[in-house]
Order: sequence, then structure tokens, then C-alpha cells
Amino acid sequence: MNETERKEKIRLREQNELLRLKAERSKARCAGYFIVLLVMIVLTDVLDNLATNIGGNITSSFITEFFVNGKVFGKSYEYEAGLALHNTISLIGYVISFLVSFYKSLADRIGRKPLFVLSALGMAAGLLIIFCCRSYLVFLIGSFMLSFFIGSDIQILYVLEEAPKEKRATVYSLLKGIGGLSSVAIPTMRATLMQNDPTKWRNVYLLPGLFGLAVAALIILLVKETRIFQDRRIEQLEAAQAPADVGGALSSAPESPAETGEAAVKKAAPEVKAGVISAIKYIFKRKDLRTLILIKMLFDAAIVAMTNYESIMYRANMSTEAITTAEFFYPFLYCAAVIVSGVLADRIGRKKTVLIFGLICAASFAMFILSANSLWSPALVGVGYGLYLGGYWIGRDYMEIISTEMVPTGIRASIMGAEGLLVYIGMGAGFAFVNVGMLFLPLWLVCSIFALPCILISVFLLSRKVKETMGVDYESISGEGV
Repeated sequence: MNETERKEKIRLREQNELLRLKAERSKARCAGYFIVLLVMIVLTDVLDNLATNIGGNITSSFITEFFVNGKVFGKSYEYEAGLALHNTISLIGYVISFLVSFYKSLADRIGRKPLFVLSALGMAAGLLIIFCCRSYLVFLIGSFMLSFFIGSDIQILYVLEEAPKEKRATVYSLLKGIGGLSSVAIPTMRATLMQNDPTKWRNVYLLPGLFGLAVAALIILLVKETRIFQDRRIEQLEAAQAPADVGGALSSAPESPAETGEAAVKKAAPEVKAGVISAIKYIFKRKDLRTLILIKMLFDAAIVAMTNYESIMYRANMSTEAITTAEFFYPFLYCAAVIVSGVLADRIGRKKTVLIFGLICAASFAMFILSANSLWSPALVGVGYGLYLGGYWIGRDYMEIISTEMVPTGIRASIMGAEGLLVYIGMGAGFAFVNVGMLFLPLWLVCSIFALPCILISVFLLSRKVKETMGVDYESISGEGV
């Protein structure tokens, strides 16, 4: 195939895609579609919450089985050594997760829906593989699948692009809050399917895995592509087809002498290409976005310390039943906090919301450490755990929302992917510090001396160095400054 034939083949493929998109875009959506979409986003977020939190809630059980009572690399380990080795091996999953950035950028090329479906299927498959595992190797394969597909967060793109701009944070937080409430299923399954028996930890993975398969099927049947993506993709394809249609002579001419205002600005703005590499270049050319990503790298460095809650409780000699009781508090506190955060974000701004919940996170983490090590009431431990982890996830989410409100639709998914790739640098530093530190110091102390400075410094820098994005219209964002 010569170059001319190849270009013609590409042109015909794009022409067919353009016709298909225009046909889909012209179809009216039923009156209740937005409600159906919100329900599907909630169900997907339920799946995402279960897949994200389930491992952290039973860490002591599989570490004890595989590393303490079993053998990995031909030997058994003390608990801290086994946990450190597991975390080190899990870094392979983070290396694999680098591919998430490239996977996520596909949403700017093929659309949001295909990745929405694939992500739900991937999480379901990972959960079911772990349920069926009988060896640490198979457990790792399932865990790596979960790490990959959890990181895509395509449902976030859906809600942010479909919700009204003036209520974007409120709608987002309401859906996240309802989805987060589902985490109560994990301690419930610990008490029923696992029966507080550490050897039955696999049972906790079965129902979420089957639920994930059902969610994927419903997405295929009920969810449509976002309007914003359809409009921007149609614009791109029409621009690509124009030279072939009119010989290229008029492709860059204005539609009329009177073309001015926002349309002219959009036309004059340089085109920004989708893709992770282009997105990284875009980030480093934009001072505000670059500053935000650097701050988020510091904030995300604390993630390994923030998610060691079950091991901290276990090493504080809390019983399996007491840990289960403490874990019941997180879903309710997170649900309430995330809904409040949405109202605040749409009224006082994203930056102040991150600052408030960052401070709540730091104070509650200190309370959690003190109450767990003092063997106080599991309810008090649970309150500290629920508030600190909820505050951390809220701060992290709103930093990501700020980044989506700084970039044009055509590269929004690519920017999210590039952002995920860059923040792994911070995560890697956190893993290294905590994994080495726990071999010499108590786990709670290592997590505290690393996580607290990361959180406090990053939220204060955000409040001082990053501009507010509340009320931004996604349609009005151009690629200026590139």
C-alpha cells in the first residue's frame, strides 16, 4: 500500500466515523436519560470503591497466609518484613499502571464509553481472579488488574462533562458520596461471608466481582457517549475532511468576514493533540497546571501511608472483630463528608475545600493513631479512620477536578492520564520511605512522620499557588498558552 492509498484509507475511515457520530448526535435522548446516567455512574463508583478499598481492609489476612504462615521465595517472614516485601512487589503493579495513562488517553480518540465498559469489566475480572486464587502469584495478577482499571476513573469524566457547570462539584460529590457509602459492604462481608475468620478472606471478593459483571452489561445497554466528546470529535473530523473536500484552499479561511468573538478565539487557538506525550508537554508549558501537578505529586506521596490503616490497627493488637467494627464507620463518614465537600466547592471554591479537608485529614490521622495504639473504643478508632481517609480522598479528588477545569475537552482524558503518570513519582518516594522505614520503626510512626508533612505542605501550597477554577465552562476552554 503506497502513501496515497494509506491516506485515502484513513480519510474514508474518518469519514465513516464522522457520519456515525453525526447520526448518533442527531438522535434525541429520552427525558430520563440523565437520571439513568447518574444511576450508572453511582453503580460504577460503587464498584470502584469496593475494588479500591477491599484489599486494604483485609491486608493482615493475606499477608499472614502468604508470608507468615506460607512461603514466598522459599521462606517465611515476620509480619512487617512480609508487608514490606509485598509492598515492594506491588511496585510492579504501579509500573504496569503507567500504562493507565496511555489507556486513559484513548478516551480522547475513541470516546469515553468504550473505556467505561472495559474498566468495569477489568475491575470485575480482577476481583474474581483473587477470589479464585490459591497462590500468591495468582493473587498478584488479580491485584495488578485492579490497580490498572481502578486508575482509569472514566466515570469521573462522564459526570464532569455531563453535569451543569454551576453545579458540577455538587452533582459529582453527591454521586461520590452515595458510591462511597457502599464501602459499608466490606465490613459487612467481613462479618458475614468472612465471619471474622482471617482464613476466609477470599469470600469478600466474590459478590463485588459478580456485581462488576452486571454493571458492565448495564453500561453497554444504557449509557451513551458524552455530548461534549461527540461535538469536539465531530469538529476535529470535519476539519480533517475539509482539505479533501475543498482542495485545502479554503480550509483555514474564516466562515465570514464578521467572524469574531469566542468563535474566532477558538479558531485562532492552536490545536492541542491528544495523547500522553502531548499532554505532558502541555502540562510543562502551562505554569498553573504544572504547579498543580507538582503539588499533587507531593500529596499523592502520602497514599501508601494513608492506606495502611488495617495493618496499623492489626499491629496495635486490635482483634479481628474490633477492626471490623472500626471499619463500619468509614463509609458513613466519607459519604457525609464528600456531599458537604461538593456544596462547599460550588460555594467557596475548590481550593478552600481542599484546604479544609486536608486539615481534617491530618488532625484525624493523629487521632486514629492515638486511639488505635491506646486500644480505645473501636468506634473512636473508626471515627478517626473514617475522617482521615475521607478527607484524604476528597482532597485528592478535588485536585484532579481543578486540573480538568484548566484544560480543553480534546485533551482532558489525556491530561488525566499524564497527571497519573507524573504523580507516580511521588507515590514511588512514599513507597520507598514507608517500606524501608517499617523495618526499623513501628508502622504507625513511619506513616505519621512521612504522611503528615506531605499533606499539610501540599494543601497550603495549593491555597497559595494555584488559581481557583470554580464555575469554569468546559466548552470555553481553549488550548491557548501552548
